[in-house]
Amino acid sequence: MNNLNIIRATLVVTILLMMAGCDNFLSEQPLDQRVESNFYETESDAQEALVAIYDVLQWNTVNGFHVPEMLSDIASDDAFAGGASSSDAPNIIEVDKHNIRTTNGEVHGLWQKYYTGIYRANKFLQQIPNITADTTFIERTTAEAKFLRAYYYFDLVRFYENVPLITEPLEDPSKFNQPQAAPADVYSQIGKDLLEAIPNLPESVSTKGRVTKWAGQSLLTRVYLFYKGVYGSDLPAGDQSVDRTKAIQAIEDVITNSGHDLMNNYEDLFKPESEFSIESVFEISYSDSRPWWDWGYIQGGEGNMAPQMQGPRVKQPGQEDYLLGWSFSPVTQELIDAFDSSDPRLEATVLFEDELNEGLTVGYQHTGNFTQKYTTHKSYAREEGNGQLELNWGNNYRVIRYADVLLMAAELHVKAGNNGKAQGYLDEVRNRVGMGSVTATLENIYKERRLELALEGQRYWDLQRRGEDVAAQHISVSGKKDGYVGDEKHFVVKYDKSRKGFFPIPQSEIDISNGKLDQNDGY
Repeated sequence: MNNLNIIRATLVVTILLMMAGCDNFLSEQPLDQRVESNFYETESDAQEALVAIYDVLQWNTVNGFHVPEMLSDIASDDAFAGGASSSDAPNIIEVDKHNIRTTNGEVHGLWQKYYTGIYRANKFLQQIPNITADTTFIERTTAEAKFLRAYYYFDLVRFYENVPLITEPLEDPSKFNQPQAAPADVYSQIGKDLLEAIPNLPESVSTKGRVTKWAGQSLLTRVYLFYKGVYGSDLPAGDQSVDRTKAIQAIEDVITNSGHDLMNNYEDLFKPESEFSIESVFEISYSDSRPWWDWGYIQGGEGNMAPQMQGPRVKQPGQEDYLLGWSFSPVTQELIDAFDSSDPRLEATVLFEDELNEGLTVGYQHTGNFTQKYTTHKSYAREEGNGQLELNWGNNYRVIRYADVLLMAAELHVKAGNNGKAQGYLDEVRNRVGMGSVTATLENIYKERRLELALEGQRYWDLQRRGEDVAAQHISVSGKKDGYVGDEKHFVVKYDKSRKGFFPIPQSEIDISNGKLDQNDGY
């Protein structure tokens, strides 16, 4: 079924049942006795509809297992696919090999996730003017919906590039099949949404997990850097544009006025007590507060699948600090070699096999290295009996950290010739981990981004925006390293420049589009 048909057909379930989201804002429980015709009347209705838009941030299992940050790391040079065996998750292996079939289930699941979020945002924005509520509430929630629509479209367009641009709910079946928009038009909508949202987003929130002005400005800067790198021009934004000067203004405002700062200890960043820390500019919340058991509808719960997928296959969980994971996304030796041996971020980023007491079961593309940031550490384990273990990991995903803000600012200032400013920001990031100063060049800033943000889902996009030659140089690998377990061929990756790093348009969407959708180049 066309994703747009799916979205419309499940409106009552997905919008009105509001599969709520987390241990704070998204944990608000919706009512379930209403339909569209008697909804969208009160401020309470609007609040529930807003929760539903946020809720899609958590979805990583619409069709298969498609954690976006994990898939982008696997597509980069920082991780392989992994899993139990070569037959465990062939769709994920295809992402690692850059040889993705157009029928890949995980790729289709991502597509469905983002269009569900976009549909919910569009429906909210259509109905919010009719809600009985004060102006401040309407302005703020409208801004949040626009931020979230921009967020979903940004992931969608950088994964697939050629996507339909839909900004209103499609209720006429004759309009279900929409043509692909020019990428510039999609980015223009993203820029427009963010510029319109930022003035009405709050500077602080009492309910954790909701969007702030600082998140809006940071995301705008991230979008600008990606668009400028890939397409070589300023970011369109409706009837405006965002150039380097505007991007610098936005990110400098975050640095100067947001109150965000670096945490003192890098190794504490990904511990439960550091969720929504002073360093977190935008964070997706997960929890086990709504115990979940349903393997057939995993996204109905509040858990994060990334830790379960990326955790090591420990043999004796009782003797370890980690519970049994599925060993996806094993870390490459190339990433480890990028760190200075004295950099404390290495131990805080990578879990090494020799740190385990009782060993582990060797999986596919075994390197002996696993992510330490989003893993099955027992500090995150759900309470006994509180839902299915694998489905209830509460590790929040840090979407934007203040360290990223500083590094984006450093990059922008180098490109503007403000090397003194750039040096200060780069030094601030390195000083936090006791690393000496290095000259603020673009190459050094890109390297610092890899080290600071390793295994947080940023590396692939940083390579893409530096050009196809750079992406191919780093991502293509000829075989296995010492310590790797498995046949040589399992570790060979060939980046296909004809595809420009984009995923294929799901074939099932093309088949039912009545000729509206074309496949991406190289597929």
